[in-house]
Amino acid sequence: MPQSSLSPLPPGSGFGTCRTLMASFQTRTSGFAARLRDLLRTRTPNPEGLQRQPAPANAEADLPFLQAYFANIVELSEDAIISIDAQSRICLFNKGAEAIFGYQAAEMLGRPLDALIPPRFVASHRENVTRFAASADALRSMNERTTVAGVRKDGTEFPAEATISKFTVKGQTVMSVRLRDITRRKQAEAGLQRLAALVESSDDAITGLGLDGAIVTWNGGAGRLYGYAAPEVVGRPFALLVQPDVHAELSRLFERVLRGEHVVNYETVGWTKAGAGVDVSLSVSPIKDSGGAITGISVIGRDITQRKRLEAQVKQAQKMEAVGTLAGGIAHDFNNLLGIIAGDAELAAVRIPNASPAQDHLRDLLAAVQRAKELVRQILTFSHPTQSERRPVALQTVVDEVKHLLRASLPSTIDFRQFTDAAPAVILADPTQIHQVLLNLCTNAEHAMRPRGGVVDLQLRTVDLDADFAWSHPPLRPGPHVKLTIRDTGHGMPHDVQARIFEPFFTTKPPGEGTGLGLAVVHGIVTGHGGAITVESAPGRGTRFDLYFPRCDEIAAAPPAVQAPLRGQGEHLLLVDDEAALVRLWTVALTDLGYRVTAHASSRAALEAFRETPDAFDLVITDQTMPQMTGEALAQEILRLRPRLPIILCTGNVPVAPGARTRPLGVSATLLKPVSRLDLSLAIQRLLAERATPWSYR
Repeated sequence: MPQSSLSPLPPGSGFGTCRTLMASFQTRTSGFAARLRDLLRTRTPNPEGLQRQPAPANAEADLPFLQAYFANIVELSEDAIISIDAQSRICLFNKGAEAIFGYQAAEMLGRPLDALIPPRFVASHRENVTRFAASADALRSMNERTTVAGVRKDGTEFPAEATISKFTVKGQTVMSVRLRDITRRKQAEAGLQRLAALVESSDDAITGLGLDGAIVTWNGGAGRLYGYAAPEVVGRPFALLVQPDVHAELSRLFERVLRGEHVVNYETVGWTKAGAGVDVSLSVSPIKDSGGAITGISVIGRDITQRKRLEAQVKQAQKMEAVGTLAGGIAHDFNNLLGIIAGDAELAAVRIPNASPAQDHLRDLLAAVQRAKELVRQILTFSHPTQSERRPVALQTVVDEVKHLLRASLPSTIDFRQFTDAAPAVILADPTQIHQVLLNLCTNAEHAMRPRGGVVDLQLRTVDLDADFAWSHPPLRPGPHVKLTIRDTGHGMPHDVQARIFEPFFTTKPPGEGTGLGLAVVHGIVTGHGGAITVESAPGRGTRFDLYFPRCDEIAAAPPAVQAPLRGQGEHLLLVDDEAALVRLWTVALTDLGYRVTAHASSRAALEAFRETPDAFDLVITDQTMPQMTGEALAQEILRLRPRLPIILCTGNVPVAPGARTRPLGVSATLLKPVSRLDLSLAIQRLLAERATPWSYR
């Protein structure tokens, strides 16, 4: 019979309780020992057919077997099993206790249990033991009421899980403690807590689903994205969070995941508690247990609304670029044709008596040319970088001008209301373009309120934009801005129309009532000024446009009036254009205005003529787009010979304000075709009077 490896109880009255307990234990279990030994013998194979020995008939004979059997059970336990007597001295210290605490049993027998407890917990431990000893409980988990920790021989502490029991024999009580080192469990729990904190703090919506697609777990990111608190969605199907028209597709996706697939970056439209759509990217994966069986579905959703908005802006810019390429290709030829028509009409108007009925036809013809010119200008405004001169502009002045202009033409059913805060709303802008923006938006508002009429609200205020708003609305930058709001009470727009209103040539108006360029031009002008435009609308609820412009600290001043005579004094002009009809037309027109004109339909021929007599000319007028040599190149060659000679560049594909300087080109002024007699004569007289020093390339 094997001997117990339990350390013997040392002699002394202090261990009398333990000895009494052991004697009582022997008496109580003698019958059990005999039955256990018989059971073991019955179930133990005996291949040799040896005769089994009969079991001893009394408890004294069973005692060695019983001691060895239970001693082995205690010693084989990985938990620490420690018994203490009435004086809280250790009388049992098993192998598990030795492994956990680092002491040998012989070192601990007879010592107080306090030696194994961190000093800060000793008082609470004694209190708990005393309370337990006085209670009717026979067994209690110590972790229920207090933190339990042990201290090893080397002084290191560890978290523990402990259960205390007591047994009373003849008035003497022995307590035993089963203690388990739970360091690894605590580390795992801490890791899980860190992971849970990361999941909870993630901006992504992280949800766990059951096999049936019902929501089981819900993190803070999901709450922020979809607007639901966890109790509102746990147990409900994930389909609640997507639009109904994608439910079938979502079901097929989940079926793939339950077969073991991983679906990454599945883009769809989520559905919030407020009933709004939100662009989301979903990554869906199976959740597996330790055996590899799929037990659920993990769904990680990311809000991609900003990305979608930026992608839409990039697409819009690409569309604008495509239209700009097309516009630049046709503008030159188109404006040349308009120039011929307008020039001949102006010359005819000069030569025909004012009382002639033909004057009405010529006025209609010139009005049509002007509308065609503005149409080309609108196309070029948003398809090319602006070259217009900008100055500090008080937006309030522009608003007042537009209101005054519209008030005379709009029906009485339209009411204008205006609000302006006290701060000065000054921006650096081209006032003509800002005037065009306001005129377009207010005209659209009036169209949206036909036929019953309504209210147009104009609000002007200064705002400070934060980095988040500026980043999401390029090309804005954080800082002080002027915000201009135009709100109407018209029929409003659905979401799909709002998404396209800034596209060139997109219109919801009947044929003949709109070109689809108005809002595209508005968008181009606003962004060209470093600003941004937003729109809010819904069917039956009207439309609101918010325009943001960088605020200017300079004081707005009215532009100086241009005062110059229209007729020349015999100055010699060099005229260059590859369109022969325009050359003939402007030769006649400028001669009528009192100038001497030398005209060429070839830029190279004009340059040769200039080289022969460079001092013979007072001013040069040249087209920009010509074969062999552009107007810019011609200007550079001429300026090498006559650096101070005024040069006017006429162009059909660069949007510029009439009379604006274009210094990078080395010329004195630029005019947008088709050029009227008035604009050309004013530019000539201004440059001749100023004798401005042009810029040239170095």
